[in-house]
Amino acid sequence: MKSYYAAGKVMLIGEYAVKMGIEALALPVRVGQHLRVWEYDSPDADTLIYRAFDCHNEPFVDLRLPLPLGSEALDAQDDSRFVRRAMALTRAGFWKPGKSYRFETHLEFERSSGLGSSSTFIALWAQATGMNAQSLQAALLGGSGYDVAVAELGKPLVYWLKDDEPHWDTWSLDPAWTADWLLLSSGTKIDSRKSLAGVQERLEALSDDAFTMAQLQKTVDALKNAGHTAMLESGLEWWQALLSNLLGLETPYQTLGLKPIKGGMCKWLGAWGGDTLLVNRAFLNEYADQFADWHQQAWSELVIHA
Repeated sequence: MKSYYAAGKVMLIGEYAVKMGIEALALPVRVGQHLRVWEYDSPDADTLIYRAFDCHNEPFVDLRLPLPLGSEALDAQDDSRFVRRAMALTRAGFWKPGKSYRFETHLEFERSSGLGSSSTFIALWAQATGMNAQSLQAALLGGSGYDVAVAELGKPLVYWLKDDEPHWDTWSLDPAWTADWLLLSSGTKIDSRKSLAGVQERLEALSDDAFTMAQLQKTVDALKNAGHTAMLESGLEWWQALLSNLLGLETPYQTLGLKPIKGGMCKWLGAWGGDTLLVNRAFLNEYADQFADWHQQAWSELVIHA
């Protein structure tokens, strides 16, 4: 039996704009996904077994397929569709005649959390089958690939695309600056790739505007080199306001009908629209009643800073 692990992720800044070549700042979290693989002599026909378990140890995909895989084995519209597509892309030389395989994945976080159930799976499948994770991600999902890079490396990253090729460098965030940060989750998952598709045309138009691109990158640079909490939080608020104006998207203040407060911070984390909010203690103290039903977690308990 072989075992593999991939870390979940959060993107602090860079949402949408990372596809334009702007740097993104992303960090791994302390939960992820495990994969265990068994290869054994086939007792009869060669077989592929795959089972996926959520964080409550409940199975949500359960497959038993004959090898070699035929097109009929890869056709589905349920929760197994994504896995079947990955299987279809697996390099032919991986499956050995006379051998059967069992794969089991185990999530450590809720599937609706936005922490990377798909990206961690891609990183794990690539590790186990000897594939390039970024190439697999591009074929399965598109997007920038930052989440797969974090899943593979398990470190905070500065991530960017140049000529559609992924690049990254290490980065760290002082945990003292985020001591009062919290994550608020509504429990409704927002599909970041569908959200990206909704603003794709506007992004493409902005990418040709050198002044706008410079504004966005300078904001990221300021955050990357922030020297204290106030600079970091004000930079995140400025980024959000700038992106809202450029792409015509609502900030959480607009969506939730809230007013900014002095010393407060409230930012969408990842895709905009209600999945997860990053706030500080000052903001939550002001609006505690409005978020009484949302799941709350301290940023420092979840996120790996260095």
